[in-house]
Amino acid sequence: MSNNHKIYFISGVSGVGKTSTLEQLKKILPQNAFDVRDFDERGVPDGGGPKWHDSETHHWLDVAASNAVNGKSTVISGFTNPEQFKKIYNPDKDIPAQIILLDVSADVLRKRLYGRHSTPESKQEIERAAGVSLDEFVEQCTLFAPILRSIFEENNFRIVSTNDKSPEVIAQEVMNIISNS
Repeated sequence: MSNNHKIYFISGVSGVGKTSTLEQLKKILPQNAFDVRDFDERGVPDGGGPKWHDSETHHWLDVAASNAVNGKSTVISGFTNPEQFKKIYNPDKDIPAQIILLDVSADVLRKRLYGRHSTPESKQEIERAAGVSLDEFVEQCTLFAPILRSIFEENNFRIVSTNDKSPEVIAQEVMNIISNS
């Protein structure tokens, strides 16, 4: 596996399969060469927001730099918008970065999000973290997914469809992108 110590962001709206893919990547990427993490693992404050997201992006770039010194690349699974990332990322200072989009159809996305947030506790957690009701959250994700895909297409970033694929297949596709970059 060719590896020159990069950071890979696995992006997509909520419900595309980032967490399921993350768990599979942890199983198939060699631990001595990759540090595979969840963007939100340090917690999301009430409402999240751009300031928090930018701060976390800086944090993960710093982690990736440290990992590179120790001979590892870093894989971060969590929403990353390339347009915002360009404002944060400094190619002269930060290690090489690649953003990969996980994409899914609107119907599958709605089904996954409503299925995932079917209990009162999970609905309350979405309202706390996103600052909107579950219905608004699902609508926002469904409307933004094709916009995000367009942003990735315009920037010639890799896109992996998660429609009708198991997490294992998706993770293998992502690993192939990483291996060939």
